[in-house]
Amino acid sequence: MLQPLIRLMALAAAIVPQVLAAGPTDSYSDADPAQSGYLPNHNMDPAVVDSSEFGLLWSTKYNAKELFYAKPLVYTPLAGGPQIVFIASSQNWIRTMNAKTGAPLNARQVHTPFLQAEIGCNDIPDTIGIIGTPVIDPATDIAYFFAKTYIPNFRTAGNTGVYNGVYYFHGVDVNTLEDVFPPVLIDGSQSDNAPAKYFIGGVVLQRPALTQIGSVVYTGFGGHCDLFNYTGVVIGVDVNLKKVVTNFAVESGPLVPQTNVWNQNAGGGQGGIWMSGMAMATDGANRLFWVSGNGVGHENKAVPASGSSGCKTLGEAAVNLAVGEGGKLSLTDYFQPYDYEAMDGGDQDFGSGGVVLLDPGTFKGTGVSKIAVTSGKNGKIYILNANNLGGYKLGPGQTDGIIQTIVTNKAVFGGVGSYPLEGGYIYSTPVGYPTYVYKLGFSGSGAPVFSQVGRTPENSAGRVGGGVPVITTNQGKEGTAILWMTDPDAGLRAWYAIPGPDGLLKRINLPQVNGLNKFLRPAFGDSRVYVTDAQSTIYCLGSPVNLPLTCSSPVSFGSVALGSSATQTVSCTANIPITRISDVTVGDVHFEVSMNDLPQGAVAKGATFIFPVKWNLESATVTNAQNASYGNTAPGIKSTALTIQTVNGVDGYSSKFPISLTGTQVSEQPFLGIAPITVDYSGVVITDPANIPTVSLPFVLSNAGVGPLTITGYAFTDDELDDNPVFTNVTMAQEPSVLGAGFSSNNLPPVGTVIAGGGEISVDSMFAPTDIGTYTSYFFVYSDGGKAFSILQGSASTAAIANFSISTSEGGWLPEQNIIMDFGKVAPGSTSSRQIRICNEGGSVLQISKSKPPNGVFRPEDPNALYESQNIPVNSCAYATVLFVTNAMQPNTPDQTFTNTWTLNVDDVNFGVREVAITGTVVSRKIGPTNPAGDTVYQYLGCYHEVKPGGRLLVNQAYVSATENTNDRCQTVCNNGNYVFSGTEYQTECYCGNVPPANVYKSDEIFCNYGCSGDQSQTCGGIQVGTGGYISIYYDPTRFTPSDNDTTGTTPTTGTPLTVKQVGNYNYLGCYSETTQGRALSDQTPPIPATGTTLEYCQTACQGYQYFGVEFANECYCGNTINAGSVAQASEDVDINGCSMLCGGNQTQYCGGANRIGMYGLNASIPMPTSTPTNPTTPTTPTGGPSNAASIGSWDYLGCYTEATAGRALSGKLNPVPGAILTNELCAAACSGFDYFGTEYSGECYCGNTFGAGAVLATDGGCSMTCNGNASEYCGGPNRLTTYKFNTTSTSSSNSAGVTGAATTTLATTATSASATSTVPAGPAIKNSIGTWSYYGCMTEATNDRALSGLLNPVGGATLTLEKCAAACAGYMYFGTEYSGECYCGNTFGAGSILATGGNDPAASGCSMLCNGDNLEYCGGPNRLSTYKANGTLSETSSTTTTATSAGTSAGISTGASTGSLASTSTSTTPTPTGPITVQTLAGYTYLGCYSEATNNRALSGLQNPIPAANVSVESCAAACSQYTYFGVEYSGECYCGNTINAGSAKVAGTTEAATGCNMVCNANPLQFCGGPNRLNMYQVDTTANVKAPLDSRTSTKSTSPTSSSSSTGSSTVSSSNTVTQSSSTSPSSTTGLSTTSTTPSTTTTTSSPTSTSSSSITTTSSSASTTQSSTSTSPTSTTTRAASITAPSSLTTTSPSSTTLSSSSTTTSRTSTSSTTTSATYLPTPDALLSKWAYLGCANETNPRALSSASYTSTTAMTLSSCMTFCASSTNNYALAGLENGNECYCGNGLQNYASPTYTGCSKPCSGNKTEICGGSSRLS
Repeated sequence: MLQPLIRLMALAAAIVPQVLAAGPTDSYSDADPAQSGYLPNHNMDPAVVDSSEFGLLWSTKYNAKELFYAKPLVYTPLAGGPQIVFIASSQNWIRTMNAKTGAPLNARQVHTPFLQAEIGCNDIPDTIGIIGTPVIDPATDIAYFFAKTYIPNFRTAGNTGVYNGVYYFHGVDVNTLEDVFPPVLIDGSQSDNAPAKYFIGGVVLQRPALTQIGSVVYTGFGGHCDLFNYTGVVIGVDVNLKKVVTNFAVESGPLVPQTNVWNQNAGGGQGGIWMSGMAMATDGANRLFWVSGNGVGHENKAVPASGSSGCKTLGEAAVNLAVGEGGKLSLTDYFQPYDYEAMDGGDQDFGSGGVVLLDPGTFKGTGVSKIAVTSGKNGKIYILNANNLGGYKLGPGQTDGIIQTIVTNKAVFGGVGSYPLEGGYIYSTPVGYPTYVYKLGFSGSGAPVFSQVGRTPENSAGRVGGGVPVITTNQGKEGTAILWMTDPDAGLRAWYAIPGPDGLLKRINLPQVNGLNKFLRPAFGDSRVYVTDAQSTIYCLGSPVNLPLTCSSPVSFGSVALGSSATQTVSCTANIPITRISDVTVGDVHFEVSMNDLPQGAVAKGATFIFPVKWNLESATVTNAQNASYGNTAPGIKSTALTIQTVNGVDGYSSKFPISLTGTQVSEQPFLGIAPITVDYSGVVITDPANIPTVSLPFVLSNAGVGPLTITGYAFTDDELDDNPVFTNVTMAQEPSVLGAGFSSNNLPPVGTVIAGGGEISVDSMFAPTDIGTYTSYFFVYSDGGKAFSILQGSASTAAIANFSISTSEGGWLPEQNIIMDFGKVAPGSTSSRQIRICNEGGSVLQISKSKPPNGVFRPEDPNALYESQNIPVNSCAYATVLFVTNAMQPNTPDQTFTNTWTLNVDDVNFGVREVAITGTVVSRKIGPTNPAGDTVYQYLGCYHEVKPGGRLLVNQAYVSATENTNDRCQTVCNNGNYVFSGTEYQTECYCGNVPPANVYKSDEIFCNYGCSGDQSQTCGGIQVGTGGYISIYYDPTRFTPSDNDTTGTTPTTGTPLTVKQVGNYNYLGCYSETTQGRALSDQTPPIPATGTTLEYCQTACQGYQYFGVEFANECYCGNTINAGSVAQASEDVDINGCSMLCGGNQTQYCGGANRIGMYGLNASIPMPTSTPTNPTTPTTPTGGPSNAASIGSWDYLGCYTEATAGRALSGKLNPVPGAILTNELCAAACSGFDYFGTEYSGECYCGNTFGAGAVLATDGGCSMTCNGNASEYCGGPNRLTTYKFNTTSTSSSNSAGVTGAATTTLATTATSASATSTVPAGPAIKNSIGTWSYYGCMTEATNDRALSGLLNPVGGATLTLEKCAAACAGYMYFGTEYSGECYCGNTFGAGSILATGGNDPAASGCSMLCNGDNLEYCGGPNRLSTYKANGTLSETSSTTTTATSAGTSAGISTGASTGSLASTSTSTTPTPTGPITVQTLAGYTYLGCYSEATNNRALSGLQNPIPAANVSVESCAAACSQYTYFGVEYSGECYCGNTINAGSAKVAGTTEAATGCNMVCNANPLQFCGGPNRLNMYQVDTTANVKAPLDSRTSTKSTSPTSSSSSTGSSTVSSSNTVTQSSSTSPSSTTGLSTTSTTPSTTTTTSSPTSTSSSSITTTSSSASTTQSSTSTSPTSTTTRAASITAPSSLTTTSPSSTTLSSSSTTTSRTSTSSTTTSATYLPTPDALLSKWAYLGCANETNPRALSSASYTSTTAMTLSSCMTFCASSTNNYALAGLENGNECYCGNGLQNYASPTYTGCSKPCSGNKTEICGGSSRLS
């Protein structure tokens, strides 16, 4: 009896040899490998399932609109432990949970999902991510799956779009959900059998479950509603090689040529593989079986063809592919129905059901050793020989040459299920009908024949989506079979799998769950079943784990003859103390058990008892009544439940324990049976009375007894059996035998035929109607084993005739031939409707075979109207209402015409596919002045963001009106002034202008949401908190053509950005893509200027190269070749080709785009610009242009030198000065102690004592690039250094050279000793750790994407360090630095990114470029990333800072206005926070706890995500939600506000973050928790507090440090001419005049270090005040003195209502102090306070790109408020905004970036050059 279970396990072992590593009750793939649907190994006992002890154990709801089309998998990891459930969703989330309790284990979103709205196909709503069921390899714990997502700008410009859609193949560890290898990109792979066809992920759908054979995982791909140019393919990925190893195209050959037009419907031949989600079947013989859908190419026509003919067009075919060497696939065999072309025409998709391989131990017969079954929409079940599928037209009369065709005329989505025991059964569920049961029988020759023997009493849902039948048994025991079905309406259903005598399956009542996902198969674990519904919920059903007893079950009685009895013993052990056994019941009266045989009193825990059960058939007689109930005495397998009821001594345990009893009743006498009870031939459609079709169906005569049975006669009647029927004997002499009017048989067994005991005979019968009508015959068979009958019934009618029409706007109907639904012209913001009507005017039921409704502005009012498989009765109609729902539209917007289609087909052969063309035009309101033709002068241009640096988008303000502003009034005023543009803003303001707004400022219409003050129905701009204002702009189309619509080459108005065709001696070549690996131009990468890149700058920097290119607005590249893979884009339209980014230094020019490079080539006929002196060693005499200074302090000009042959010309010290501010003077100061310094590429500084080999005087004049920090000086060129040598004979104690002035940066140096010791800084090295990050290695870039794409360049490139990149990437798994100045973050590596060869050798690996912000660190290289991985929890670490020392001078910044001096040495041991915490205390708020999301909404729905995800912390969310009662943070980067907590959201129990689920750290602060998946850290306004949101701290604090001590001496001089205004606690009316020696005490903070000390001083001299302080510490290793001169602007002046004026005379005071305390910064002005000429705006959040991105520099020792302001206001920069960050960074610009707002907290870090001032904070700018 256990043979089938053993066979199944052996089959699985053959396919995946490691299967024995899995748990015995696991489900690690979709059903079994053969897809038979029979699962004997999950302990599903029908006695338990059909009892009150089987119920809902747990359920979990996930994200809104997150659907699980992929079946759950149940698996036991190799390390042991409990079973887990693995699920994957349409939103690309993967999750694991405890299979027994549902407790979540891990969750991860692998990609952004693909958007359903992109394709216009509603089969899968909202998002398309992981759709096909994954497979888990039980030998490795690896789960494999395919995920659909995007690669931005991959094939077309934009982040999304169908053409940018791709598929990745993943392998993840089920224990951690981490990738075990980088995801494999499928896109671009070519088909083995059609090399011209290549994979485009956006146009295909991966629906089938995955199949693993050895190391290769296979699956199929189909289309989206047959849209786009696609070809069905089978893809195989080798998990060891981590690449695609085979790609088999369903449609190939000359009949389906490749067109390469991706959006051409049916262009690729179609032939999709989807199979309602079933996997491709395999039997362990290196074969794959699958079935395809509609195809375009029809190679097979009239001539029959064998399955080995090599057909190339395999649409509508069942296919057998051979798995060859290396996993390659090739065609072995196929079957294509003889009417497949008609199936294509009627969309009767053969591929809607998969292929099932039946158990060959049971399902076989004469000439057939293995059977395959498939079915589809065409209402036929095909029984195939798996070893010879049947080819094309190889049957009688050129029909199908297969084993059997079961015609049901009922569409099937999904395959059949099978049960190999008790004779063998298959199960099929058509849409809207019961599940039908077919039993294996045999013809007279022994050929297998299936006959319908039963059905379920219930119908499936009347819409597409029913699941695939699954049959379970309890350990392979006969009599324990359960049929399971999922239903999109009814949920989960179950029945006993063997029909009763009445032909019906007995229902097992299950706990009700919601309607389940389409085509789902239930998943099984250990006595548990798992399903997912259409509301994002997973359910687990099973028996309670707390059972009072453990008993032997099932109990088998074997075979028992009628008239006898048998007894079996049941053994039970008590799991708990049992007070008493109160009752015992049995479901069948023939099974007997007595309470006297069970324990009469208490049963102790662990005690065992036994009792007998008797199956008493001694007085039973054989009865074969047609309607006998369960418990009847007819022969066959019987099962029932015995239930023990207990009174328990312990609470929490079930009081019932069911036990299964099974056995086979045997009759010693013959016993006649006939099946099915009703032979239903369905309807015959008569289209030609002279040629009426016939229908053939088998029925079975059987002998259920032991003795032989003899047939004694046949008769039939058409009278009702209870109305004295008149019978007609069947006359055997005639051929065929008549079984009633219209019914006959050609092989009815002759009277006298003997059927052996247990035998059966299959009889073929035919229904051949002669006219329209209903036919019924009661056919009786007589024998010496009783009589039996079957009802034969059928009908004949004329064909269904479809009448199709579309409604008019007046309510009438258009002629049938009109398939255009025209809504005409409609108003914005309105809803219109039209109807489609399909009527059935024929004589048969009409079925809708295809329905693909529109989605978007056109959509069905009822999504289930005119659905696929809907039946329309005779003389009835079906309707669908189509809505045209238009959005609100701005006045004067050009008319917008919308189109869509609804594709429909029915089974009327004369109907054909109808594509209803739906169209409508939205006409906007017309306002404002008109021209002579009556058209409006102005048209709407768009909503624009007012963040243009330097001023407004429209500069002329016409008026401000608080009550009368409208767009028409503003347009009239602007038209009278002859302006091209008119705009309204802030409800009340009107602006005019002639300069077009750049597209970079164009924003979503949602931001312009303010009603005009004079007409609230119009929009007049808007404003968003933290992002600034928005303006509604209109334009005169006769004088301006918008660039994003300009395809005719219309020249835009002056000021609009354009593509420059010639720059100097270079011509524009076009917009080029980047290469697939590396840069398009890779010879040189000039630095980005502080003022931003321009074409002219890049052209100058690349002189001498054949090409230069600009990219990403600010990147410049040079080269002599365009590297492989970089190609010119076809279009010249920047919005199509992608070169649409404005140059950072000139916003009237385009500078490439994302992965697009504006390419320029050298024009040899134009002379190269020169500015090099004839004698390279003689400086050029200045003539008003840039020059080379003959000397700089103690340095003499040496000449223009080439770079070294293999290395740097000067390698002692690399780039010690930020490139953005480089001058020769700064480089000289930084190279103090070296013999030489050189400047290169405008922004690079190098020091050294010797020249590298190959560095020689240049003669080509290549030192032609001006310094970034001083355009009047030369700072080298490409591979050329402007070089100076230290003059050792110089006796000058101080030297200063350069241009002086109040806003000019200069340098002063002091040489303390010619013989001073010099310690050259140690060379750069790989840092093994950065805080909580560990070095991961040198990674290559990805093949077609960034290696890390989660967050791109969050740190300014000019100041990049590893530490800054690490901080910016908080919350990600990895960060990497590249090209010295690029920073990337991510959680996974892009496809193709691997560890570079060369290990930790920078030169060998390619990660050899130094960080722009720290030349002692490596920051990647060309296409190489220095990569670090997060360790997890932060730990307390000891940090020591050592100041490098050398003899010489130290640089400062001087303007000549004032000078100051400060000296300090700092070495500290700093405790790092031990890990993230839940913020319990927040000013103005009360922490409520960790809350769940709401049931049908967000927990907080007032304002959603008001700040970017990267900036989310508890404080930033509080600030953004300051107008609401509650705020909550979720998923690390989500912020929500609201005034109520919505229904269903509740506080989660638990005392730890792990228990509550609020365990994800904030993106902007990794030391805080910001909620978790569907969990929010919830805060409420503290009504007892005086503030609602957190405020900046304005007070100073002191903290004592046990490890810190300092000694300082200072002097102060105050001039009599000085007047200082300072804030004071004095009341507004008080003014005090003081004469003082010091206005504000200065404090030097020093912490001791056992390893490093240094001495330095900075001297500040001012006409107003001078303060000098010094700090000295002793070092055993080095002694150094540094001096620098810093020039600051005039003294800071703060004006406030409470101020005290201090007037002092010239006084000098000396003060000495010793302190062991640390004094925190004390100076943080209030917003709007004035500092000199600067107004303090507040504390702003950092953004990506940076909040201020125009210019920047970093100083770890001398950063002050005044130095940053001076830098930003200099003549070189001249910016209006200055921001300080992180204590030592300065940023400049003319406007804050989007989402940056000066309303945040967190500015708390002291300035590096003045500890009493605040210079921003982490990701915060003062």
